[in-house]
Amino acid sequence: MPTRSIGIGSAAVVSFCVPRTRIDVHGIKSKQKRTRELRMRLGRPMSASARLMSAAKPDNATLLNSLRRVVGSRYVLMSPASTRRCRKGFRFGDGPALAVARPGSLVEQWRALRLCAAAGKIVIMQASNTGLTGGSTPDGAQYDREIVIINTMRIAKVHLLDRGRQVVCFPGATLFQLEKALAAIGRNAHSVIGSSCIGASVFGGICNNSGGALIHRGPAFTQMALYAQIDASGNVTLVNHLGIELGSDPEEMLGRLERGEFGEKDIQHDPERFCSDHGYQEHVREIDAPTPARFNADPKRLFESSGSAGKVMLFARLDTFPKEGRIVDFYIGTNDPNELEQIRRHILSKFKALPVEGEYLHRDAFTIAEKYRKDTFLSIQYLGTDRLPTMFAIKGWFDAWCARLKFIPHDLSDRVMQALSALFPKHLPKRLYDYHARFEHHLMLRMADEGIEEARTYLSSVFPSTRGACFECTKEEGIKAFLLRFAAAGAAIR
Repeated sequence: MPTRSIGIGSAAVVSFCVPRTRIDVHGIKSKQKRTRELRMRLGRPMSASARLMSAAKPDNATLLNSLRRVVGSRYVLMSPASTRRCRKGFRFGDGPALAVARPGSLVEQWRALRLCAAAGKIVIMQASNTGLTGGSTPDGAQYDREIVIINTMRIAKVHLLDRGRQVVCFPGATLFQLEKALAAIGRNAHSVIGSSCIGASVFGGICNNSGGALIHRGPAFTQMALYAQIDASGNVTLVNHLGIELGSDPEEMLGRLERGEFGEKDIQHDPERFCSDHGYQEHVREIDAPTPARFNADPKRLFESSGSAGKVMLFARLDTFPKEGRIVDFYIGTNDPNELEQIRRHILSKFKALPVEGEYLHRDAFTIAEKYRKDTFLSIQYLGTDRLPTMFAIKGWFDAWCARLKFIPHDLSDRVMQALSALFPKHLPKRLYDYHARFEHHLMLRMADEGIEEARTYLSSVFPSTRGACFECTKEEGIKAFLLRFAAAGAAIR
């Protein structure tokens, strides 16, 4: 396969008893394992910094009243029913929380964070809560202190810099929102609405280096960010490595950033700091390297907030990319995975123009996605991506309402949506169904501009073979093939 594609979550757990440093830069570990190890630390005796923060802490009533004054009473949720959507993960993870705070500005978020730190609480900084690998929610009740979830989805602003060549994304900004803003000026975002989740936040992608299937752009990565951290004494500090001069007082800095009160003279272009992984294409071409091209916790892509598995209050500055002129998708099927390995090695070592994107799909995943995520597929096809975050927010609140009634199945909304989707005719193109019947392994390649003819010539020299075949997709086939791959990752949990 042209590259390794790894699904990533959309937010991460943050505990004040854990030093805000890079997490596990040694070895190759899955995101789930890293998140669970982080959580395990919470059950151990408090560290010195945690004891400092717990000393003379305000009681819960004082903290909750203070949070209400900061973010507004309607945005401090406390009952199990009202907090359920934020406490329960999309795939797994569920546990109690003292409260969910939903600040509406950067200053409100900063003040809420400081209140929670002063009260010695664990904070989970949450964005979309759409990830499949955990970290966005509590996981059990084994924590040594109470948890406050700070949900950032009301703080969803994007600033365009340098005529859109770069962007600054706020904690609640989503890929939907960013893609829409850039489409008007002919630019692509650093990532796409990928194969892991719906409504994913930019924040989560940076924290988890998401986007490994995007060969031209590489995983989400930046060396320019503004973030808060907790020092060893329990103090909350604001670190400005965003490359924008905003002053020195935290509230003044955040206020100016939110209002966009900075000009070209305030924006620094440091040649030593990058807002994307500039060397990714060369990196994936190293086909004989002893390490995989793409894996979680890759030390090369851990830098402050990037790959951090969650920073408290994160604002990222990112590169954008020119839109491709022409796009053609190729669909490959084979019963011999060695054929895909040969294709991968040839493309990465010989092609002048690498694929824009590469996605693998096993026959079993195809089968599951075609049946159990047909409703998601049809929703995107007929409603478009713009309406999906609202639709899934409604679904979340409906699920929370159903959870109050013990006699109603907890997955009623999924059952209803799947039942309705079954009334529609088959939704995939005929050639995809044909390849599903004939081949176990499926690979989708998206080529652009000068790379199209290069791929067309090479693949026609390889296929058909005794165990595989390939076809050049029509526009509809290409869109639906990648949409099926998008739906596949969340299908198994349904």
